[in-house]
Amino acid sequence: MAKMEAAYGTSERKRISIPRVDTSVLDWWEQQHDVGMSIRVLIRREIERSGYTDIVHGRVEQQLPNDKM
Repeated sequence: MAKMEAAYGTSERKRISIPRVDTSVLDWWEQQHDVGMSIRVLIRREIERSGYTDIVHGRVEQQLPNDKM
């Protein structure tokens, strides 16, 4: 279906590079049945949580560990 959508101009193709040392992301990637859909769901969840923000350069909120509260 994604190939059909791209052929008719209803989708926009994006590219991602993952460093080989980031094994957690690579392992997660390999477990996905539909990586494009999985990434879109993650993005939509982040938009719901934080809005349209740059999560790399966003504000960090620190919390005390449970044993120090």
